[in-house]
Amino acid sequence: MSLPAIATILSTLGAGAILLKLVEVTLQRLMGRQKREQDAWVQRDREARARRMLEEYAAVLRRQMLEAGIPYADLPAWPTYSTTDQ
Repeated sequence: MSLPAIATILSTLGAGAILLKLVEVTLQRLMGRQKREQDAWVQRDREARARRMLEEYAAVLRRQMLEAGIPYADLPAWPTYSTTDQ
């Protein structure tokens, strides 16, 4: 079987797309793109976890102030969220 015949059979079976994808994945791994993307998600998760912990602590403090007899009207307002979407 000649090389052009093998190439024709492989392209007919769709092996060309599979090989192209394998080459792309290999190149991305070599360039470290996957690790950088994973590190970005880890950083976002860490920041979100810290933000939730602060919100929970603020809620506990507000409840303690209410239990101590401070009127609800005298409690400081909750801060507004600012996002990059706005």
